[in-house]
Amino acid sequence: MHLLTLLRTNYYLKIMARILEKRMKQYLLGGIRYILKAPAPETIDSLVGIEKILIIRPNFRMGNALISTPVIDAFRDRFPSARIDYLATDKTWPLLQQRPVDHFHLLSRAAILRPWQCVTLLRRLRAQHYDLAVQVSGGSTSGFIVTRLIGARYSMGSGKGHQRWYSIETEGKSSHAYDGIVNLTRPLGVACRNRPLLQITEQERYQAMKEIQQLVSLHREDPSNTNFIAIFVGGHQNKRWPLAFWLMLIDAMEARKIRYVVFLGPEEFRLLAPIQRRLLSSLYGSLCPPLPIRQFAAVLERARLLVTPDSGPMHLAAALDVATISLVRQKKSLAFVPREAYDTILWRPEIRTVIEAIRANLDGQSSTAPAHSVSLTNQPTQRAAASIPPLHSADYLHSSY
Repeated sequence: MHLLTLLRTNYYLKIMARILEKRMKQYLLGGIRYILKAPAPETIDSLVGIEKILIIRPNFRMGNALISTPVIDAFRDRFPSARIDYLATDKTWPLLQQRPVDHFHLLSRAAILRPWQCVTLLRRLRAQHYDLAVQVSGGSTSGFIVTRLIGARYSMGSGKGHQRWYSIETEGKSSHAYDGIVNLTRPLGVACRNRPLLQITEQERYQAMKEIQQLVSLHREDPSNTNFIAIFVGGHQNKRWPLAFWLMLIDAMEARKIRYVVFLGPEEFRLLAPIQRRLLSSLYGSLCPPLPIRQFAAVLERARLLVTPDSGPMHLAAALDVATISLVRQKKSLAFVPREAYDTILWRPEIRTVIEAIRANLDGQSSTAPAHSVSLTNQPTQRAAASIPPLHSADYLHSSY
């Protein structure tokens, strides 16, 4: 197994790597604050000659990348003629496609083991001579380091403590992650969407419909009826739910004759075999094979509802305006779950509570269903002979989501 994959999937190695990474960042941060003086305070109206802007969010997690998306449009509205670049990662930048970005700079996971790649990237960014560097996440040490080392004329980010970190400092405290983005862009004087944003192309929607029709054709003679509930089995560390919970949920969906599609996270490959076995006799459920991240998003856009722990796909659903039922195990997750009127938050629920929430959500959608949804039909048919090729753990290990 590749070393980086091992670090991502082994709990103890991941914790150790995180501790080492945090310690290194603390040393770098201390050196920067000692060598470089605090920037002079500025306001948006006092900035002059803003022609090149760099937005900085080099994070490998899907949710963190999605949360930052409204920032791009806000800066484009405020500086319509400026060049706007974005520092992202090679794993998350597809989520930023179709947004008004002129150029992407990408950080790779390989840089963790090859630090000279970080030095090369910093030199490339300094050579661009940016007028304004925007640090999206106030808690990102790596983002702050990049902001200070690329030599931009001005910097902007959330204030932290009593020491000035940026030329323009915004309110850093917020009760919800989505509000933090609104606070960051408030000095711009333009509207900012208060949840993530993702734009799917028509070609991607067409490919998604073909994928969905293949999944639902296993259970229905009429593949044109493509309604389904999405169930995401995944999450990060203590946000995960045990296998027994998901198997009971699958049984409950079958008992209530609700059609559903199960999506497996990249670190949940160990659950693949038991879930596959449970779905072998299913009349209403299918297991979606691993998909590239944007194709996964296009399929998710067609769902009537997503049932998910605190996870990247939860934010993906929020970006696509798909209703969610968030299964919360930790209080800190409450600062991240979607909170629109059509979203539901369940605190450590029993299976019966989840099913009741699904039914209530579907009943609420009946009169205001999205354009891509029609009525949910519950009549089973004989399982089709054709099926998706067997899936293997390696497929999910290298999946994008």
